[in-house]
Amino acid sequence: MSNDSEKPFSARPEWADVTPVSQDDGPSPLVPIAYSSAYSDAMSYFRAILQTNEYSPRVLDLTAHIIRLNPSHYSVWKYRQDAVIARDADLLKELEFVEEMAEDQPKSYQTWHYRQAIIRKLGDASREVEFINRMLHIDSKNYHAWSYRQWVISTFDLWDGEMADTNRFLDMDVRNNSAWNQRYWVLKNRPSGFTDEDIAAEVKYALEMIYLAPRNESPWAYLRGIVALGGKTLDDFPSVEETCKDLSDKGQSIPHALAMLLDMKVAVKDVDECRRICAILEENDPIRQKYWKYRAESVK
Repeated sequence: MSNDSEKPFSARPEWADVTPVSQDDGPSPLVPIAYSSAYSDAMSYFRAILQTNEYSPRVLDLTAHIIRLNPSHYSVWKYRQDAVIARDADLLKELEFVEEMAEDQPKSYQTWHYRQAIIRKLGDASREVEFINRMLHIDSKNYHAWSYRQWVISTFDLWDGEMADTNRFLDMDVRNNSAWNQRYWVLKNRPSGFTDEDIAAEVKYALEMIYLAPRNESPWAYLRGIVALGGKTLDDFPSVEETCKDLSDKGQSIPHALAMLLDMKVAVKDVDECRRICAILEENDPIRQKYWKYRAESVK
């Protein structure tokens, strides 16, 4: 072994006073899991300290070792959390460990949940947006990172600059549905609320982004959502119909544009135009062909 951290716990003198507890799968296990010897060794000592509720420094070493071997072991994460709080440990140092694990296993739910618990105990999230931004640059659609971001923003009132951050993420990738979702969430939930001018500005923003990737569903969904959030209808914004027609007139037959235009024509009971649009959609959106046929037959 190259150093003490790689020694099995059974060979470490500081653990000599502990009797390891092996996993009990019963007398005739059907399909026993082939754990590595390192993992089995560490877990045997973890089971032992569970019986004594030990929260010593060596427990932090043990749990860190197991977490590196199995980042999704929620029982070990929870025991580590209890030990950190019981020992009144350095929470900033603990965040360094969590960041190491997050960078190595960014999709581990347990890592994000643990960080949330530590930040809640610390009561200071001033570093968190920067940390989350770094993680989102690794994977800009990491659900756990976005979910954690919403908790941080709402819990610590960090709304300022959040819309600007979504701008940056969407400038990097207009197809980032997670960033679109975050933008809607901010507008809907921020304490300052929104005005009619805000809604109009968001409609304009969505239409501009639609031109960058008209077949991308995200800005279309955002457009519908933001109009409804403001208590408006698509007809309240002439630019929406103009954009839909413009994209259709260019011969692109964008299903999202045609579907939105269809809804607008249904609202004003333009039966002939509705059926014309449905016929185009039946041809250009074959996977939903029967749906568009149904829509055409439903127009009255």
